[in-house]
Amino acid sequence: MKLNEKIEIYGKMSVALEYIEACKEFANLIPEVRTNLVYGKANPQTPEDVLAVEGRITVINNMPHAAGKLKFGASSHMARLIIEINKNDPSIRAGINFACNPDLIKWLEDYCKKKGWIFSVIDRTKEPEEIKQIEGASMPWKVKETIRAAGGKVPKIFYEAGAVGKEDLTVLVGKDPIEVAKDACEIAREYAKSLKPPPKVGKIDLETFTNYLLQRLGKKDETVLVPPLTGVDAAVIDIGNNKVLIVAEDPIFSIPKQPLEMFGWYTVHIGASDVAVMGVKPRYMTYSLLMPPETSDEEFRTIVDSIHQTAVELDIAIVGGHTGYYPGFASPTIGGIAVFAIADKDGYVTPAGAKPGDDVILTKGPAIETVGILSVLREPELLENYPKLLVEKAKALCKEMTVVKDAITAMEVGGVTAMHDATEGGVIGGLFEIANASNVGMEIDEISFIYPEEVKMVCEAFSIDPVAAIAEGSLLITAKPTHSKQIIKKLKEVGINASIIGKVTSDSKTRIMKRLDGSKVPLEIPEQDPFWPVFFEGVEKG
Repeated sequence: MKLNEKIEIYGKMSVALEYIEACKEFANLIPEVRTNLVYGKANPQTPEDVLAVEGRITVINNMPHAAGKLKFGASSHMARLIIEINKNDPSIRAGINFACNPDLIKWLEDYCKKKGWIFSVIDRTKEPEEIKQIEGASMPWKVKETIRAAGGKVPKIFYEAGAVGKEDLTVLVGKDPIEVAKDACEIAREYAKSLKPPPKVGKIDLETFTNYLLQRLGKKDETVLVPPLTGVDAAVIDIGNNKVLIVAEDPIFSIPKQPLEMFGWYTVHIGASDVAVMGVKPRYMTYSLLMPPETSDEEFRTIVDSIHQTAVELDIAIVGGHTGYYPGFASPTIGGIAVFAIADKDGYVTPAGAKPGDDVILTKGPAIETVGILSVLREPELLENYPKLLVEKAKALCKEMTVVKDAITAMEVGGVTAMHDATEGGVIGGLFEIANASNVGMEIDEISFIYPEEVKMVCEAFSIDPVAAIAEGSLLITAKPTHSKQIIKKLKEVGINASIIGKVTSDSKTRIMKRLDGSKVPLEIPEQDPFWPVFFEGVEKG
């Protein structure tokens, strides 16, 4: 290949990738198998003549992101597809694949009509058996079929459906990758506009919380020392005699495919964790158990026995609540668990206490809850591609979805200025909440994170950014540098791994995380926790 041609191919692909990576809406069109953008040299003959993204294009921080470098031969399927199309129309040298679903396909048909583009389909159920048996024969057949269905011309957009065990995909082609990238981004933006607002899942957004809920907190009371605040896990109330009452509340839903014993365990530990991160041992609790009318007596007793036993293990007294059967519930639900503790007035911390110069510590690593739940819910899919032992390790993280021991152990050492468990929005959201509550800056380096292999495995399998995914069990601690190493040592003694991941700074305008690939991203609450779409997809699959 001549140097000028090589420069032209790499240059256009680099510009095209910039378009894709800057298009937030395209992240919603990246399929489970991920996306690749390809560009062939003139008259390409083999995949080695086609430039593609090594590792494909995935989603990080809700944005499209190239997983690896541009490399000739990095693609197989898309490269072979472009080679076959180029044989029929030498002007077509670039293409990109993206998601396929009935609503998108219907919308694309109308969109292509408006643009004057040819639209086609490959129905793999019609592929002759003799073609399937011949190595390398399927791709030429697919291309001929889509051209035939398009009236003898190469279509601008076509989709492939009906292949057993293969994800349905849409393909867009063009003369060069810049054309393809611009067209793909325009499609993504226009399709996003056509959709109704997606149903809200998880906690309300920061703006609504700040500008609506915080303006409606009933009567003001001077004994409320720590009221509801962004990122603050519990309230603190002055009860006199130099003592304070610390109280937190959480709803808990049962997780499909999890035993009800675990539901009871989660209930207590998740509620207790919100008090423990204030640096105080939980002491009392109430809970409301709301069950569908068809719940059996055995199921009811299993849940209650598990809640009781877990409370005993944590030295928590159950002092009230509500239990009943109600229509409208699909499964047993904790309407709310309230956990209380009494502490000295100067004996607690809040997420608002981080100080410039503090070390930032993370226990266990990111995405603990995400990995634990998804490895149970979507176990069969994981076992198709990963060792059973590794999947079992991932499932075992369900028992790590607590920060009670983490927080109490750190407080015993001393030097803790703030703590926060990384729940919805993950570690990156939790870091933002501490920085925001404390009015400080932070400089975080992902390379310092503990990354269990099972966390990497599940997040890779479902294209989840681990730092942005729900992470009950991952405790964030800010501590004086004089104490941080001792805190990590003490945590390790009780079986909890932890690491220093960054520093608190005085510049509140600089809150950044250096990612593993060297890029720097702002600390912020993700618009959508990446756990939820994968979770509900698993629920629908049953």
